[in-house]
Formats: sequence, structure tokens, C-alpha cells
Amino acid sequence: MSSYVRVASCVKIIVTKSLRKLTLAKRDKLTHRQKRRIAKTQKNKTSGENSNIELGNLGEQNEGVMISRFGEQADVLEVKSGNTYRCFLRQNLGAPVPGDRVIFRLDNNKQGIIESINERSSLLQRPSHHQGLKPVVANINRVFILVAPLPDFSTILLDRYLIAIENTGIDIVIVANKWDLVDEIKVQAIESQLNIYQELDYPLVKISTKEDIGQQALLEEIKGHSSILVGQSGVGKSSVINWLFPEQSLATKSISENSRLGQHTTTASQLFCLTESTIEDGFIIDSPGIREFGLWHLTNQQIANGFKEFQPFIGSCKYRDCKHINEPGCQIIEAIKQEKITNQRWLNYKKILANNESTS
Repeated sequence: MSSYVRVASCVKIIVTKSLRKLTLAKRDKLTHRQKRRIAKTQKNKTSGENSNIELGNLGEQNEGVMISRFGEQADVLEVKSGNTYRCFLRQNLGAPVPGDRVIFRLDNNKQGIIESINERSSLLQRPSHHQGLKPVVANINRVFILVAPLPDFSTILLDRYLIAIENTGIDIVIVANKWDLVDEIKVQAIESQLNIYQELDYPLVKISTKEDIGQQALLEEIKGHSSILVGQSGVGKSSVINWLFPEQSLATKSISENSRLGQHTTTASQLFCLTESTIEDGFIIDSPGIREFGLWHLTNQQIANGFKEFQPFIGSCKYRDCKHINEPGCQIIEAIKQEKITNQRWLNYKKILANNESTS
């Protein structure tokens, strides 16, 4: 190869690398501009600058309760008047959820901005693969767990809910829906399984929205409480809300006969007052359905504590780190032998613990 050709090749390589660097520099610069533009747009949206709110004409501060949230906006029930307003969210509010007590202000057109969230008395969270612990609802003192014969009744799923809620200290009521499905209830031996939970002092309400069974009993349990309705997709949460609050027009979907799994209906949590526009008489929040309640954020100790009948025996085992599986000197295993703890609940505990350890 001649010296001319070698020089030409070197020049070509240098020019190619320079052009590549220039192209990458332009891309990086453009990406940076895009990020700044997106960040500015998001800031404007959350501060209300892109809305029609008259920021210079905001009225006095009002106390309200968040009913539902839609991205960077939320519906807020004013405590004083009982009126509902659509509000934008100020920056750095964290993650407001239904049930939050908030301070908001309105402009001349009755559009609002939420400025702050009051301190919470309780917070129910559920784990999310992408968002860590995701807040679901705030300031509640009672959780209604809805179960049903269809989709198939599962004590494992029920126990997952109980574990998560027991660790928050919030009261629990089990609601058995679709109690008109007599054949399914008999085939799955649901009544005898639910008796175990009644013996553990969990209140149980049996209802049927189709046959109008148990409505008054359920309303009595809701009365005077700040509560949420949770349960597997398809157990009928939206149907129960429609039944309790006929004025609400919520969409409902039927069970898939092939998969026997529920079809998701509710997409955002919403709050419903027992007395129209008044939260003081009690309210219930309808939450999006989930087919499985993850517990991977809990320790083995917290999972054991979630079984309330285990609690008197925890801490008295021979080994301090006892898992209550097959260890010698385990007081929980001894309590099972003495029929102080049911075998069904212990088997569920072992399955849940094994699943948690395999996913952690």
C-alpha cells in the first residue's frame, strides 16, 4: 500500500470518528433539551399553570377529603359544604390517595388547587413490582374483605389480605358475596371454612346483591367508620357499591366462564359517603381489584404476626428464629397438636412463607 493510500485511509477514519462524535453530541444535546422541555411541562401541569385556574384569584383555604384521583387532578369533597370540586395538585405533595384530608383553595370559577395533605392517621399500602410500596388509601379504620364462590373461593388469598391488614392494626370485616350460589358454596365447602375465621372473632357478613340479602347488616358495619372495600377481581365490588349506593352508575362485568377469573372493572379508587355528601356518618372506598396480594415486603416475623391465633405463642419457642415449620420446641406446632390452631391456617402459613422466601 502506497503512503498516499495509507494517509487517505487515516484521514477517512479520523473524519468518520469526528462525524460520529458530532452526531452523538447533537443527539445528547437534543435529548437534554427534550428532558428540560418535558420537565417544564410537567411542572406547569402540576402547579396548575396550564389549567384555567386563576392563580391570582384564589380564595380562602378549605378542608376537604380526597374522593378520587385522576393523574395530576383529584375530586375533593369539601367537609364544610358537602360540595365536590375538581382540583389540581401542587408540586411535592407526595402521593395523595382517597381518604386523604387536604387543604385546598378555589378560584372564581370554582376550580381548585390542593396545597397540602394533613397528617395521616393510617395508610394502607400494597407492594408493586415497579413502584415499591404503593399507597392505596389513607385515614381508614376498617377494611371490608370481599370474597365469593366465583371466582373460586381461596383461603390463601383471604389470608394474604388478613396478613397485610393485621400488620397495620386496622379492623377487619369479612364479607361473603354471592351467597345465593348455594351449589357452589356447598361444593367448595365455603361455609365450614369461613367458620374458622368467625371463631377467630373476625366479623362475617353474608350478602347477595342479586337476591338482596344482607344489605342492612352490611350498612350497619359501615356506619360511623372510614372504610375500604378490597377483594379479588370479579368478587363483585362494583356490584356491591351499586347495590349500597343506587345513585352511582358504575360499570360491572361478568365472570369469564372459561378462566373463572374476574374481569377488572374499577380503575381508580373512589370514595362513597353513607349519607349523601357527608363523611361523618361513614364512608367506604371502592378499590381496583387485584388477583393476588403480594407480601414480599413483609418479614417472616410479620407474616407470622398476621395470623392472630399465632400471636400468644410467638416468642415462646425454643429457638428465637423459629419459623414454625418443623423446628423442635415450636410452641405453635404444639398448639396445632392441641387444636388451639387449625391445621388449615398453619398449612396456608407455610405456603405463604415458602412463596415469600422464593420471591425475595
